[in-house]
Amino acid sequence: MPTSRQKTSDSSVRPPFSDDISVETFLQEYWQKKPLLIRNAFPGFACPLTAEELAGLACEEDVNARIVFEQHAQGPWHVLHGPLQEDDFKTLPERNWTLLVTDVEKHVAEAKELIDRFRFIPDWRIDDLMISYAPEGGSVGPHTDAYDVFLIQARGQRHWMINKDFDDACIEGTELRILQHFTPAEDWILDPGDMLYLPPNIAHYGIALNECMTCSVGFRAPSISNMVSEYAEFIAADIDQNLRYEDPDLQHQQHPAEISPGSLARIMSILAAQLSVDNDSLLRWFGEFSSESRCGIHPHPPDSLFASYNDLAATLTSDSKVTQSPVSKFLFCRYNDVALLFVDGISYTTSPSFAEILTDTREASAAQLLASIKDQADEQTLLALCNNGSLLIS
Repeated sequence: MPTSRQKTSDSSVRPPFSDDISVETFLQEYWQKKPLLIRNAFPGFACPLTAEELAGLACEEDVNARIVFEQHAQGPWHVLHGPLQEDDFKTLPERNWTLLVTDVEKHVAEAKELIDRFRFIPDWRIDDLMISYAPEGGSVGPHTDAYDVFLIQARGQRHWMINKDFDDACIEGTELRILQHFTPAEDWILDPGDMLYLPPNIAHYGIALNECMTCSVGFRAPSISNMVSEYAEFIAADIDQNLRYEDPDLQHQQHPAEISPGSLARIMSILAAQLSVDNDSLLRWFGEFSSESRCGIHPHPPDSLFASYNDLAATLTSDSKVTQSPVSKFLFCRYNDVALLFVDGISYTTSPSFAEILTDTREASAAQLLASIKDQADEQTLLALCNNGSLLIS
């Protein structure tokens, strides 16, 4: 594996498109519709991690990592899950394996800068940055994803093959969903800086032609089933546990085991009343749902907590910066004359100006942030976010 680190990647928020493709064109013609290959989308691109650093990260306890072997003593397409050990890397074959590390942006600051290049998609939709390393022949097999992904070639070359029409039968006996039969309809060889966008449910197969690193920016696509169950759970949490089913007008029925139409009508009325989707509850639920960590990584409170807002404000000098924790997600929505700010699955009521300053950029100057505070709610929100580690002061 290489040891040298290239220059720091461009942290500009300019979307990585060619001059003839605007954000509007991409969203109208490609997003969730068809693939797009952009050559040299990231000129002089530098991966946020070297291969050694990626391997080191894969050995850490709170990092989601795995190695996929195309052929292994335990069977084809075997997966070795992290946290990995140094000895795991000493026994690897020369080819046909891939190291994958997900949620890299939650551990590496430079990775957040790469994620920021994709903020033309709403923040709540952005999921994570996965970085992979593979020697020649490395792959995770032909498969499909249920979400959008941007595949950025960071080092070496990878041969990508895709097809939107495919047999969805998968190889049995492996935890991976590897397509049993795959015939490419289009294919490209990506060089460093090239980027391939794939909408959901496009069969794709990428094979490393040489020592290769790829950055994958993935997007959340929560299942309808998950959203319905999560919203129902959110609603149920606020229902008085003492409320019970009642039927004071119960009538005698001929068959005791029969669930009568009257009982069903009563139950339908109860559920319809409780599960009705109103704007207030929907806003709060969806913000908390979308900002909550899905990978089990949470911010760490500082060693010394601030006793009060005045204590915190006294700490913020003119040179101070307030930065979002890399593991936190900040979202907000406007609601009447206030804003609902959502951080790590918790909602706060703040002024719109305060919410905008906190969420528009990953880092704000203390002076800028303090100037945006309008009332005590903003003060207490800032105090809470600093004390739970969602905001970091430097």
